[in-house]
Amino acid sequence: MAYEHLRRGKKLRVYNHNPEKIQDLPERATLEETLSAPLIILCVPISGMEKFCQKMAPLLGEGQVVVDTCSVKVGPAEWMLTHLPETVEILGTHPLFGPDSGRERIAGLKIALCPVRIKEETYDSIRRYLESLKLVVIEATPEEHDLQIAKSQAVFHLIAQAMKQLDWGRQAISTPGPEAFYRLIESVQHDTDQLFLDMERENPHAAKWRKRFIQKLSALDKDLSEVADHHGSLER
Repeated sequence: MAYEHLRRGKKLRVYNHNPEKIQDLPERATLEETLSAPLIILCVPISGMEKFCQKMAPLLGEGQVVVDTCSVKVGPAEWMLTHLPETVEILGTHPLFGPDSGRERIAGLKIALCPVRIKEETYDSIRRYLESLKLVVIEATPEEHDLQIAKSQAVFHLIAQAMKQLDWGRQAISTPGPEAFYRLIESVQHDTDQLFLDMERENPHAAKWRKRFIQKLSALDKDLSEVADHHGSLER
């Protein structure tokens, strides 16, 4: 998805550790060729980010800009700061949409930017480019990002994963609200299991909000059960 938008008017080099996945791309390149670009966009699983930063560090030069796209920001920001050369600029990003939600168009969708170590002019240039794509740019610290995403994306994906494992889908007998909800649920059920696991495990706030959400569901279920038992005793 990002490839289709970035290739318009931009010279790209694309690397994948599995060459078969990019064998039809004219921009395919080696790791060394790709990492020689002035701006490098990392589309790496969260759990693999630190190891890849260590791998790429010796291949980077002064003045390059490294941008990550992870859906968690605190860990990746720390890993990039720790392992990448001090002469490299670093920007954390999180496109707040996926292959399904951004399939038709990305205008009006949101992207979070988390400046880590980047010059003002570099940051402004990247921000203007993203806004030229009609994206809505939201700036936050990595900590602010992870706190908010733990209460939104992480909990939503938790619900989607549970419903996927239950094999629950849209029903013929349903009102518009649940139908719209199921459509949204289905839009993230195509994501990889690795993304779900990384998002839940690597976000420092996710476990807390998962627990609070599950506790509230349990409390509601208990209240409903007590009401049902009370009505049953009155009928008897």
